[in-house]
Amino acid sequence: MRTHGTEGQDPLPPARGARWVGRRVPVGVVGLAAVSVVALTMSPVNAEPDTQGKKPPRSTNPLPAPPQMRDLDFLLGTYTCDYTPPPGGKPAVLGMTTKKAMGGHYYYTDATLEPGKVVGRSSFGWNPVDNTFINQYHDNWGSSGNYSSPGWKNGHLMFKGPLNQVVTPDAGGSTEGIKLGLVDDYQILGPGHFRDNTSFTFPDGTVLRGSYDCHRR
Repeated sequence: MRTHGTEGQDPLPPARGARWVGRRVPVGVVGLAAVSVVALTMSPVNAEPDTQGKKPPRSTNPLPAPPQMRDLDFLLGTYTCDYTPPPGGKPAVLGMTTKKAMGGHYYYTDATLEPGKVVGRSSFGWNPVDNTFINQYHDNWGSSGNYSSPGWKNGHLMFKGPLNQVVTPDAGGSTEGIKLGLVDDYQILGPGHFRDNTSFTFPDGTVLRGSYDCHRR
């Protein structure tokens, strides 16, 4: 996923799947409650009491997925990605599967990086307020990131954002990490074939670059 070694160790490649989301129940409950209050306040159905004691009809036409999501269709399916690491690193293989979720409003990518058994998930979606693609990432090391992209331009789809990278995973839930700047630069090379050129910017300005060459199985 997005794992890198510490100084003197081989840098490990970042992970793509679950890259390409931490939640706690109390936060989710609060969030859902807030959404419910807003919905009840703004819904015309609740503007007037129902004197008939009947429930309003349930919509049979849920909001369709944004058409912009089609620009991410190249990710759908199962891929094997050969990872070329930064100088000094070791090659690796990433297996990833991307599926539609929530009626196509989001695409979920689950991925496993070998060697290392790093497992991650990425959630891709469309932000209709800012008109940008979004990507939330997390993995089983505890790393997480949030990225955004304005969309395709000159054959490139570039996601940028902060990554909280765990240096050494720890079962106790507390360990050292580093904040990196991530760039994913996607290019479609053919049917079922794309490349993701990645770069990681460290706090001191050092930049490491690698790439994933992905073929659909």
